[in-house]
Amino acid sequence: MKIRIFLIVLIPTFLLSSTFGIYFFEYILTGSAESKFSSLFNSLWWTVVTFTTVGYGDMSPVTVPGQMFTFIVMAAGLINFSIVVSMVTDKFQQFRSGRDRGLDSLKLKGHVLICSDDPTWMLEIISQNQKYVKEDRVVLISPKGEHPLLATQYKKLKWVSGDSFDLNVLRKASAAKAKIAYVYFKDNSYALMTVLQLETLSDGRIVTQAQYVGREFRKYFEDVGCDHALDPYDLYVPLMLLAFHSQGAPEWIKEVINGSQGHVIASREPDPAHIGGTWLELIKKKKKKQGIMPLAVVINEVVMINPDAVFEIPKNCLIMQIEPPADRPKGDLEEHAIEVIGMDEIGIEGHILISSDNLVFINRCLLEMSQRNQQEKIVVLSKISVMEEIPDNLDVEWIEGDSNSEKSFQLARANEAKVAFIDNADDGQNLMSVLRLEQATDGEVFTVATYHKEDFDQQLFKVGCDYSLDPEELIAPILSQSALNPGLGTLIEEIILEESTTQSLHVRKLNQETEIKSWLSTISELKENGEELPVGLIRSESRKLLVNPHPELLVNPGDRLVFIAPVKSAELQNGFEEDSNDEIDEIQVDVKPSAEAEKLFRMGLKLIKNEDDYEEAYHCFHQAAILHHTRAKYNLGLMNFNGKGVERNLDESYHWFREAAKYGSKNARKALKSTRVLRKIRMNTVEHETPEFDTELVGRMTKEQLFWFASAVVAMVMADEHIDLHERSFLHSAIRLVDDTKQIQELEEYILRWQAPPLEEIKFSKKDKEQLLESLLNIATVDRSFDEREEQLLYQIATVIDISTEEIENLIKLGHKRIEQFRANQLR
Repeated sequence: MKIRIFLIVLIPTFLLSSTFGIYFFEYILTGSAESKFSSLFNSLWWTVVTFTTVGYGDMSPVTVPGQMFTFIVMAAGLINFSIVVSMVTDKFQQFRSGRDRGLDSLKLKGHVLICSDDPTWMLEIISQNQKYVKEDRVVLISPKGEHPLLATQYKKLKWVSGDSFDLNVLRKASAAKAKIAYVYFKDNSYALMTVLQLETLSDGRIVTQAQYVGREFRKYFEDVGCDHALDPYDLYVPLMLLAFHSQGAPEWIKEVINGSQGHVIASREPDPAHIGGTWLELIKKKKKKQGIMPLAVVINEVVMINPDAVFEIPKNCLIMQIEPPADRPKGDLEEHAIEVIGMDEIGIEGHILISSDNLVFINRCLLEMSQRNQQEKIVVLSKISVMEEIPDNLDVEWIEGDSNSEKSFQLARANEAKVAFIDNADDGQNLMSVLRLEQATDGEVFTVATYHKEDFDQQLFKVGCDYSLDPEELIAPILSQSALNPGLGTLIEEIILEESTTQSLHVRKLNQETEIKSWLSTISELKENGEELPVGLIRSESRKLLVNPHPELLVNPGDRLVFIAPVKSAELQNGFEEDSNDEIDEIQVDVKPSAEAEKLFRMGLKLIKNEDDYEEAYHCFHQAAILHHTRAKYNLGLMNFNGKGVERNLDESYHWFREAAKYGSKNARKALKSTRVLRKIRMNTVEHETPEFDTELVGRMTKEQLFWFASAVVAMVMADEHIDLHERSFLHSAIRLVDDTKQIQELEEYILRWQAPPLEEIKFSKKDKEQLLESLLNIATVDRSFDEREEQLLYQIATVIDISTEEIENLIKLGHKRIEQFRANQLR
């Protein structure tokens, strides 16, 4: 106010009085027509030049009174000009300081507000709203005293300092005219009050997206008018369980939400031609003509996921649909398929292990498992004391201890677990838990873990983790997309939950008798005859995912369908066989086969023994297997493995071994592990980076020597009757040494039967012998154990390649020394 008075009143008064004063003294008093001050304008010019201390010198007073007056004007002008400069500078500094401290009042409309006390969360939201960032229409509200993103590339974004539930702060941020507001605070009540103030200030016009923790808060956010509120645990815990029950489904979810392949979920008004038509007709037309996959109908903010086939499309509604990218207008073809992680098979026996020091995570896991009516025993390993309320329908054993120590894992019988869910705040702790579990079970456990640091999933993958996810990875995309597509958040949450009232996401495998059809025909037939809505496809051989397949893409027997269906409907077969990656029953008691099944089985044996007719024998075994003949199932596994009577197929082999193992076949259970290893080798998907043998050594070997060396590696791995993660990698490298198909199949046959290949005498140079034995010792000790069976095999190998007893004894001593060193390091 003071600066305004000074500028508006005092400065003009000074200028006018100085102008008239010099005009009076230099022109009126002298009456000289030649005076340079003969006009008021010239006098004003002189006053301004003098006042600003410029002093051109083109005009100057010549009379004594005029010169005396000039002294006064110069002094007053200097003082006044200094005051003006000082005031303007102070005002500018206040403006700049206010902006830096977030105290400015902003004049914007149609902008995005991000209200949070977590800079990392702000960055996640900003990454999903780059359009508004480029238009400089993002405003941050933070209680911190400095710019919340000062150390990032977004330090120039507009921001307001203060509590976001303070109306004055919201007014400064022009919240009443904002388009979208994202809200998250570590204290849920702050977020709740912020949403309430935003909805009040904007009369409900602003779209509010909030994050919270705690199921009890969901209703509160709905009551204050929040458009969509999301609890991360409601998203990532079901996704972790989905990775166990329906492998491949979480990858489909992530791709659809993140849009990394170009597919997006959008809400659109139906075309006039589709109004009044049925849901099935809409699917057929949109998929055939545009490659669009409808998922749900939104009516009055109610999301109807996968309605009945005969549901009529109303006028006032939105269709929520997957839209393909511009470069593939009708959907994915084979070249667009993407790798799917977390497709390893899950063991038949064993309990479920939850290793975490996060009580909220443990509680949510148990609640979700209770909803699914999980039958397996659940072992919880945590520092936290046992929960007071554990669902009655679960068999839970709680072990209190360090979730990262070897002793605790022993107490939790980690070596008997078939699946483990790991969630700790520290990524390093998650990594060590996965490593210990994989080592304890020889890589048989299916591990699902969380991580927080960028790209840490690669570290988890290297130690054998089957599936990992970042809890924050999907939150920002869902909140951002939900702001533009009403109902999207509800859609995602509904399909990953598995409750009797929801439409859920499932994965099933088509049986081998399924007729080859186009993707559009598959969708139409399943939707017309049942409640399933196929939305994605996983190829059986490559295990690659097509997010939104092309309508003319052919669906083959053995492929896996990702589909939405009610839980009860998903339990029906409808032309499917249970996916080997889904939840597995406990071992069942083998029942005595029927007379007809036994007759078919004996007929198959006779055809092989007497007539060598493998094709007809396979048919007999298959009919007997359908009638639940366990040994027939085992024989089908062998025939698929060896390519007898049918084309060689490790996937089918694994399936039949698995079926036989369910009913107690010990041979099938051993073959099951071997087949799993061989499938990984064939698919080149071993968990660790494949170790390469010494290239110079391998380069010097003949084909005969290479096959012998590969056989020796297989024998060393099979010696202790188990195969761990590292040994799988050595098997992979060994088989790659051989290029003869017959020899490869011979080695695979030994692996299948858990037998060591015979090692005949062979000659190597002295240098090659030393390097060869060193490689075999590495394989023997890589699993951190070295027993008598491996020692005996080394003695046998020494005899075959002519190594002295003294040399081999020194080598064995070196092996024991390595194990002792490893154990000493563990103790430290």
